[in-house]
Amino acid sequence: MSFNGKKILVTGVAGFIGSNIASNLLSDDCNVIGLDNFSNGRIENIRDFSKNPNFTLIKGDIRDSNLLRKIPEDIDIIFHEAAFTSVPKSIETPLLANEVNVNGTLNLLKIAKELDIQRFINASSSSVYGEKEILPKQEDMPLEPISPYGVSKLAAENYVHSYHQEYGLKTVSLRYFNVYGPNQIASPYSGVISIFISRALNDQSPIIFGDGMQTRDFTYVQDVVEANFLAATKKSAVGQVFNIGFGSQTTIIELTQKILELCDKTHLEILFQSPRPGDVLHSRADITRAKDLLDFNPKFDLHNGLIKTIKWFQQ
Repeated sequence: MSFNGKKILVTGVAGFIGSNIASNLLSDDCNVIGLDNFSNGRIENIRDFSKNPNFTLIKGDIRDSNLLRKIPEDIDIIFHEAAFTSVPKSIETPLLANEVNVNGTLNLLKIAKELDIQRFINASSSSVYGEKEILPKQEDMPLEPISPYGVSKLAAENYVHSYHQEYGLKTVSLRYFNVYGPNQIASPYSGVISIFISRALNDQSPIIFGDGMQTRDFTYVQDVVEANFLAATKKSAVGQVFNIGFGSQTTIIELTQKILELCDKTHLEILFQSPRPGDVLHSRADITRAKDLLDFNPKFDLHNGLIKTIKWFQQ
């Protein structure tokens, strides 16, 4: 697929996934307008292409409807990655999570409708499924999110769908499952893989919240980028919601041991602490719909993805 000659808006462009999307788009010689308020994003993530003549940065917040008026009228596609991203932090500040993920998305949808763009790709989350024990997670199963983050993502997803149904906007929502990879820094609110790798490389013991038997479907960021591009180009994607994962389960204890082995830090002791509120116990994506309608086939298993991610951290 090619985006050559397209003009594309990437919100959250300096964030983990947004920067990876923008980097791939610029390699395809298209024009990228990036929007970020740098609450999560890092200038380091866009430094490699910030001087590219095909890249324009708009500094600001998706909650600022006046700022969004600065978006060029000839935008073709929007990849909406800007978000309040932390489950634990959303429990502390639910109103903020709602303002960013719901009101911000609604602001952007309004602009997208006015500009009559070709495609609106919304970043949703596996958190919308909640704690139901049924695995794998299928798109049409009942949704019962337990954290304010999950609730806000579901509300945003519903607004996205309503703009397709009521206004004819060509939208797609992608429910990401535990994305990891380059440009994801380690912080108390980031993904577990970046935290474990960072601690291991700094000779610090990994900390597991709970007994380590909880499972996740870890998805390498380049596979997520590919899913976004398929969602932006496939006619069969319009109006749909898709799980985007690798389609497998790994326990946190297995993940920890694998990272320690790959980092050559097996001497480090694994520490255990109390479970965190809002965290689900088990997660695995059924990606049948994405395979059938998007031709999505993830290429990076956990072993190969970890090798690439560790190499990025070491550099």
